[in-house]
Amino acid sequence: MDDRDGPNITATFYERLFGKFDATQPLKFPDLTKSAEALHHAVNKLKEGKDVTHLRWVPFVHYGL
Repeated sequence: MDDRDGPNITATFYERLFGKFDATQPLKFPDLTKSAEALHHAVNKLKEGKDVTHLRWVPFVHYGL
């Protein structure tokens, strides 16, 4: 995994899973059945980057439900 991709994938993944953080709203528990979709979204966002080859996005896979 490229060092610059981990933080970006993580931020996009959790933002998709939890929604935008709003300190004025109570925290909500994420719908964990959407974790594969959240990862898919994060990887697609990475793939949109300039000069991003498959070697940068292939390591991100989801195992489970």
